[in-house]
Amino acid sequence: MEEGFVSAGKKFTERYLQVMFSTLKDATLEQVQEELEHCRNINRKPVRVPRLFRKHFSETAFQAANGFNMQVFWHNDGHDRDNLILYFHGGACIYQPVFFHWRFIHDLAIRTHYPVVMPVYPKYPEYHCADNIAVLLDFYEQYVMKQGFKRIILMGDSFGGNISMVMAQEIAKRGLQPISALVLMSPCVDNAFTRRDQMKALQPLDQMIKLERMETIMGGWRGELPAKHPWVSPIYGDVSTFPDNTMLVFGSNEILKVDALLLVEKMQELGKPIQAMEFEGMFHTFPLFPVKEGFQAIRAIARHCERNEVKRGNPI
Repeated sequence: MEEGFVSAGKKFTERYLQVMFSTLKDATLEQVQEELEHCRNINRKPVRVPRLFRKHFSETAFQAANGFNMQVFWHNDGHDRDNLILYFHGGACIYQPVFFHWRFIHDLAIRTHYPVVMPVYPKYPEYHCADNIAVLLDFYEQYVMKQGFKRIILMGDSFGGNISMVMAQEIAKRGLQPISALVLMSPCVDNAFTRRDQMKALQPLDQMIKLERMETIMGGWRGELPAKHPWVSPIYGDVSTFPDNTMLVFGSNEILKVDALLLVEKMQELGKPIQAMEFEGMFHTFPLFPVKEGFQAIRAIARHCERNEVKRGNPI
């Protein structure tokens, strides 16, 4: 039965990737601009939880100091009041969470019994990098920290991994409640694209991301900030601030494998531990999808989250 479920999930995933990403990969510059305007209009509308997961999530709101009113979704099945997962969804800084984000969070919460909170952060082209970080730092200090959790785990996929890295650095820099663990799935870490040739070499294997399209979008997202600013490309920030409990998951068949290996190099140079897992034959953000390797990854991620966990009644 389990094999049948995984097989069906693989077929569904392959079809989804084919339908959703084939046209985006081959988009012209003009089509990318049309896509951005479409996203601007969509992102002005409220995000809705998919019907399948609606009973598992609740919604609150947070108004940042700069006036941005942010939707905040909580997965309700985790009743642990000591350990929290703060999840930043991916989507190339232009897309709202998709079905597979809700599915992943639901699976993760069931496995860990931790509450998971996902803010719907500001997106490009309506907003830029500096706007987003201002909102999320305000959210962390004025909302997340006040929930009273003893351990906070930052987690994100793709562009959400980028945000997680930026937030980890800024939280440490500002002396806010430290994070206990960091989980990055296929993160984009270098939006200066200093290893562009290596990414181009992997391009034929990548089902989701076209490098030129990514360069166009990220060039707009950074606004007036330079490409190597730590808020844009967190690999150029202080990654020594990352917790020892840091995990990186990526696939062999994605151009962001280059970014993942760059992060591993940097951590090793600094003598910082990182648990890096490369899955052979896997595509970008595969842990979100119902495939065999995705289930393997989420089990490993859940175990990673539970390292050094705080249990009620245990000394801190």
